[in-house]
Amino acid sequence: MPNRSLPAVRLLCAAVMLAAAAMTSAAQASADAQDASNVLKMKPGAYVESAIGWNGPIEVKTTVSDNRIDSIEILKSDEVPYIADEPMKAIIQKVVSEQNLFVDVVTGASRSSEALLRAVGQAVQAAGGDLKFFTHEAVPIDPATLPEGDEAQADVIVVGGGASGLAAAASALESGARVIVLEKAPHTGGSAALSAGIVTAAGTDIQKASGLPADSAGLAKLWLEDQKRSVKGAPANLPDAAQVEALVKQSAETVDWLTKKVGMQFSANAAAADGIGAYQLLPISSDASRPAGAEEVEKLEQYVKKLGGIIRTATPAWKILTTDDGRVSGVAAADGKNRFTFRAKSVVLAPGGFAADLMKVTSRQPRWAVYVERAGAAKTSTGDGLTMGLQVGAKEVSDSWLMGTQFAPAYPEMTAAMLGERGFAGATLVNEKGLRFVKEDLPNITSEMSQQLDVWLITDSKDPEKAKTLRNYLGFDTVVHGNTPEELGRRMGARADNVKQTIEKLNADAAAGKDTAFGRDPINFTSLTQAPYFAVKVRPVISGTIGGFVVTPDFQVLDNALKPIQGLWAAGELANRAFYNRVYEPGTSLLIAYASGRAAGTSAAKAALSKPELPVN
Repeated sequence: MPNRSLPAVRLLCAAVMLAAAAMTSAAQASADAQDASNVLKMKPGAYVESAIGWNGPIEVKTTVSDNRIDSIEILKSDEVPYIADEPMKAIIQKVVSEQNLFVDVVTGASRSSEALLRAVGQAVQAAGGDLKFFTHEAVPIDPATLPEGDEAQADVIVVGGGASGLAAAASALESGARVIVLEKAPHTGGSAALSAGIVTAAGTDIQKASGLPADSAGLAKLWLEDQKRSVKGAPANLPDAAQVEALVKQSAETVDWLTKKVGMQFSANAAAADGIGAYQLLPISSDASRPAGAEEVEKLEQYVKKLGGIIRTATPAWKILTTDDGRVSGVAAADGKNRFTFRAKSVVLAPGGFAADLMKVTSRQPRWAVYVERAGAAKTSTGDGLTMGLQVGAKEVSDSWLMGTQFAPAYPEMTAAMLGERGFAGATLVNEKGLRFVKEDLPNITSEMSQQLDVWLITDSKDPEKAKTLRNYLGFDTVVHGNTPEELGRRMGARADNVKQTIEKLNADAAAGKDTAFGRDPINFTSLTQAPYFAVKVRPVISGTIGGFVVTPDFQVLDNALKPIQGLWAAGELANRAFYNRVYEPGTSLLIAYASGRAAGTSAAKAALSKPELPVN
């Protein structure tokens, strides 16, 4: 049963989730810890505590003396090794060295990292310690004040080591350019490394051999029609049809490059007979213990290195350098100890979107603040590229949106697995009024969810194990139950009569085998008849952002006068608005990442190689 006596720990974890990936001052943390030693007394010993990660409990042994955390050891964990192992080691080292639980979580392992921190916090409390002595707030460091380190030169600098950034680097290298990649995290990957690795494409040899639909015109039509249906009367939000068609038309060549040059493997989606799913290529992975997207990024990284590219990890860029006449001349970066100058003729911005940055999210869509807690994007997706581009006059698109296809419980210790399979058989979604608002098995359901004030998943007790799990979380305002639909509605804060009518209508339709309200697939459409009924408040899981900069067809960034910024390109989430309205098409983000990265890298290299000398500041 969740521990209801640890509000401080939960506040700590919430702060960690919302913290930007800033560099911290170890000296300040050590000073605070020294001050704490004068008043802090704990019972020395080893304390074993656990907290819920992505895949289940993480069991942690924390050894303490009377005034400090001496060591941390993970005893048991079912987290994905590739995603969690190195980040967890880094966090343990930082917590012990700085005596500070207020540390930045590491890319892609936010839930695992937060569970680790929560378990250590529980151990401190079990030893009689006060968490306030181990929660020193991060002290931001101005990179400009750091000692100057080495200066390096290249033809093309790529900011970001995810799918789009590495694709840009590889293409620039193939064009004959010298390339340096700067990655903020300790390893490459970004949000792509957390993905299922699905690539939507048309006309590939894989699809032709399978007998599934392979024509690019068919995919483009489905893509645009779906976006039009979802836009709800706002034509200005529609994607650029010409760019969607061009992307789809070249998708076969993109896949050919990924398979024959980079070494990725895919199979046709034989389970999908029609719709956009029939155009999805499923990754063939050699390691089931990690997301397939992680293996794709790894292959890209290997390919970049094979071509002679240089990859600098744990080196976040913070400023684009320009000449007096506005031409881009390189990038300034820092690693927390030194600042570096990377001179280049062209720069490609590909560090991802801003899904993990609370301020950037809420400044664009205030009601999305709660969604940051459930970001499935990399924790380094804090909009650094957006900030840098705006500083040199890049024009941001007029509207930005969060994208995702999944949702999870609002309470942080609950996982989506506790709610059952993605089809949600025996469950339905209602808004704050107690009314259904969506076809629950839509692939892009989070867009519809974002239009509601609150969303609840209602289920019953037919599954005794699920009911048992949900009972453990009663007492929190995000999980309620009732012996009747009316009682459930009152505890939700919704109209009791609406909840009653919603369940009665759903049960009647389920008995008839047809969802007359929204057309949900009968396979996962069942009745809610077994009391007690449960309602779980849910939030979209955000996988990225739709937005970024206004760009040319070859992804050169435009300024506020809609003129190309000389020497600056963007790829991935910084250049995807032309392909979506407010709705994400499942399986398309990687196609956009690879294709936009290749186009940006090729164009950036061509421009750089046409210039005899580096720009001079």
